[in-house]
Amino acid sequence: MTDENNIWKSLAGKETAQLMRLSERKESLFLQKKKLISRIADIDQYIFDYTSRLRDESDFEYGVQKINGIMKMITQLMSAKRDLEVFDLQCGEALRIVTNKIVGHQVELLKYNKVRERHQKQTFLNEKMRDDKELDAIALHNFIADMK
Repeated sequence: MTDENNIWKSLAGKETAQLMRLSERKESLFLQKKKLISRIADIDQYIFDYTSRLRDESDFEYGVQKINGIMKMITQLMSAKRDLEVFDLQCGEALRIVTNKIVGHQVELLKYNKVRERHQKQTFLNEKMRDDKELDAIALHNFIADMK
C-alpha cells in the first residue's frame, strides 16, 4: 500500500518540479515583454522627437540632405518599432502557452494529490478495520476464557 502512495507522491513531485520550471519561464517571458514594451515606448519618443524637429526646422534653414537624413532615421526607427512589436506579440503568445501549460500541470497535480489523499484515507480505514477486528477477536477470546 505504501508503494502505491509513493507512486502518487512521486508523480505529484514531478508535476511540482515542472510547475516550478514553467513558472520561472513565465517570469522570464514577463520581464522580456516588459523590456520590449519599454523599448517600443523609447522608439516612439525618438520618432516623435525627430518628427517634431523635422516640422520645426523644415524651413529654408534645413537643407534637403538634412531632411532626407531625418526621414531615413524616422523610417529606421519605425522599422525597428515594427520588429519589436512582432517580438512583443511572439512573447505574448509564448506567455499564453506557458500559462496554459501551468494550468494543465496544476490540474494534474491536484488530481495526483486527491488520489494520494484518497489512498491514504483508505489505507488508514483498512488499518483501523483490521485493528478493530483484532481487538474484537481478543475481546471475544477473553470473554470465552472468562466463561470457562
